[in-house]
Amino acid sequence: MAASPSPCPIFVINLEHDGVRRAHMTEQCTRLGLAVEFIAAVNGRALSEADRAVYDRARALRVYGVEMLDTEIGCYLSHYRLYERMVRENIPAALILEDDVELSPALPRIVEDLLADPAPEWQVVRLESLRPRVREPKTPKFRGRTVKALRDGELVRLGTHVLGFGAYLIRLDGARRMLDYGRRIFMPVDQTMDRYWDNGIAPYLVRPIPVRQRTDMDSRIGARPAGRHEGQPLAIQVARRWQRLSDSVRKRLYRG
Repeated sequence: MAASPSPCPIFVINLEHDGVRRAHMTEQCTRLGLAVEFIAAVNGRALSEADRAVYDRARALRVYGVEMLDTEIGCYLSHYRLYERMVRENIPAALILEDDVELSPALPRIVEDLLADPAPEWQVVRLESLRPRVREPKTPKFRGRTVKALRDGELVRLGTHVLGFGAYLIRLDGARRMLDYGRRIFMPVDQTMDRYWDNGIAPYLVRPIPVRQRTDMDSRIGARPAGRHEGQPLAIQVARRWQRLSDSVRKRLYRG
């Protein structure tokens, strides 16, 4: 199918040497008539000193609970630099995709519907989730509240975190918010955005989920070491417990 004009730019984050994933995304996007721009991902295995300088180790240990992997930092920077570009070029909205996802045929119409009507005033809409309880909710907590009917589903306002960053639609004010809140790296980028009670980015999601993570593709983050939460110094354990208590209270009080 020939690519048709998109209501917003579509960026696909891809390591330059990974031709297999690039071909995977090219085939899907061509089939759906999506014109995309491939963006060179930051290679977490070759971080510069400037890349490392924005990592806040103390805050990571307090909030995330463990040291971040270099590959997690690289993934974070890949998304963050797209937010910088959106602000620099005054891009009103963008669809951002990672290169290990499976796209539903409904995706183009979903993006059209979300951008055709500015209400509600969302900053980010997630199109994929790694949480089974969010993908297929069985309780009101995870079901959320429907705020808009779409031709191929519904837009839902959640009161819990989404997890996963394979596909999302972001407006310029959402990019600005992430640039301000996330200028120091302290946890993976999806979990940074999931801190809605702290960053003010309300969680929205489309159901049925139109994008899914490919389980047959190895994660570019790599395996997280087993037991990495164990053996932390007492001071870090205490700081972590206080942080979790604070986050729990603030989540309950959040009315954004």
